[in-house]
Amino acid sequence: MSCVPKINGVYWLCLALASLFGANAGDFLADGLGLGPLGGLAFLAAGLAGVFLAERLLKQTGALSFWAAIALIGAAAANVADAFHEAGVRFATSVPVACLLLAFMVIAWRTRAPSTQEQGFIPVTGYYWLTMLVAGVLGTVAGDAASYPLGFGNFGAMVAFAIPLTFLLAIGRHGLYTDLGFYWLAVVFIRAAGTAAGDLLTHGLHGIALSTALSGIAFAAFAVVAYELRKGNKRRQVRAVGEGMP
Repeated sequence: MSCVPKINGVYWLCLALASLFGANAGDFLADGLGLGPLGGLAFLAAGLAGVFLAERLLKQTGALSFWAAIALIGAAAANVADAFHEAGVRFATSVPVACLLLAFMVIAWRTRAPSTQEQGFIPVTGYYWLTMLVAGVLGTVAGDAASYPLGFGNFGAMVAFAIPLTFLLAIGRHGLYTDLGFYWLAVVFIRAAGTAAGDLLTHGLHGIALSTALSGIAFAAFAVVAYELRKGNKRRQVRAVGEGMP
């Protein structure tokens, strides 16, 4: 991508809103529209391809194209997790398998490109997006596992992930945000909390369509204000160099 946001407090908040919206959007496509997990994935893949194509053709798209891709990846992760569930894959299997796969991908990234992070940024390449999908799947199955078979409920699961996430981000303020292990751990916690929060919002509003619309509006409004309208937003963006992994 030609322009990506700096990893700071604004970034994490926007990622949390994107995770909430992505969880709702994935469920809306699969259940609300009756497409099922695989049918929803087809639409999301087309949307993601459109974002990448527009970003390549328009050149100066700003950070909003990044956040659009993040939301679409989040929705796709929800559908992949639902597909596992429909296939009869138990959480006792999907959670550790996704965890091991993510750990392998992060270790491979760190081994092949140990020092490519600029201050406040990490490379955004095709490998980044694949890792984001796997992290999203892990966060989704972890959030669902905590909410349902573990008995925390949606609110309890959201809090269970949000509290350690808060401490994690507080500790990471001093130079850890771009450490690959730290970054992806935070992404998983955000995705897990967002999954539980998305279900909580859906049940509270008694409808996936309304919860998706509200979470989408909140996410889009915050992204536009934070990255396009606020003075000094250019300091939170940088040209992506495409380094780190092939």
